[in-house]
Amino acid sequence: MNTKKEDKIAAGIDIGSNSIRLLIAEVENNKIKNIIYQQKATTRLATNIDKTSMLAKEPFENSINVLADFKASLERYGVKNVITVATSAVREAKNGGEFIDAAKKIGIEISIISGNEEGLLEYMGVCSGLDLNSNPLILDVGGGSSEIIYKLENNDIHTESHKIGVVKMADMFDFKHNNTDSLEKCQLYINDFFKNVTIPNNIENFIATAGTATTLAAIDMQMTEYDYTKVNGYTLHINNINHILHRIYNTPYNKRIDIKGMDKGREDLIIPGILIILEILNKTSLDNIMVSDFGLREGAVVRAASY
Repeated sequence: MNTKKEDKIAAGIDIGSNSIRLLIAEVENNKIKNIIYQQKATTRLATNIDKTSMLAKEPFENSINVLADFKASLERYGVKNVITVATSAVREAKNGGEFIDAAKKIGIEISIISGNEEGLLEYMGVCSGLDLNSNPLILDVGGGSSEIIYKLENNDIHTESHKIGVVKMADMFDFKHNNTDSLEKCQLYINDFFKNVTIPNNIENFIATAGTATTLAAIDMQMTEYDYTKVNGYTLHINNINHILHRIYNTPYNKRIDIKGMDKGREDLIIPGILIILEILNKTSLDNIMVSDFGLREGAVVRAASY
């Protein structure tokens, strides 16, 4: 068996509803051993998708341009094992096939994954960066969908994908002005959306992944420069989360980027994201979350490394 170091180098591209992310890493025993290169762009691919069922022209074209840049990076590093996955936005759009074809023309082969497959890859990704000895619940709050993942008693992985996400919520509610009415309406909407969702009572740890969670951690640490090694595994108490929510909401939209740790492009999206995290957290007996910087993209890398 060939075990050359080069064979463990793999890449994953996550085409999300809000951002598109590339990771090139060295993988060993299903763990991300070393991050070689990463790249991210916010394109809001799911903009107005609930109203139009289409990928809008500008986010569509911007996303293809980003993928062309990613392709150049893959060639620069000579990566052969690559998995590119598309989630809620491309999955739901009537012109998702056109997006796949446009990507293929620039040399990017995309797999549209189901919500269930998305959850499994997210679980792999979180496990690639954290040692999960407890029985955790993993929540991924995305731009167009949110996944709830946990182990069943027989050790099978249970995944639920819900068609609610931060881009969709930002399109429905106004989070660019500190209008209390919008906050309350969104809270009620989320509460009603998840009213039939139940969480097992044996959950020992709540792990939140994706941009809302990592930005929460960065804000709580007042980061001036994002450091994934400090974010990954960081714990946030529910009181801190509520404090950050109201601090952001009561800060004028154009001033939110000045909050230390705020991710550019997430100034409005983080509000519904926090509300979703709090809603699911309240269904558990826990009062804090652990943040995972690793998720779907890392899961794609781990799977690509096994090919």
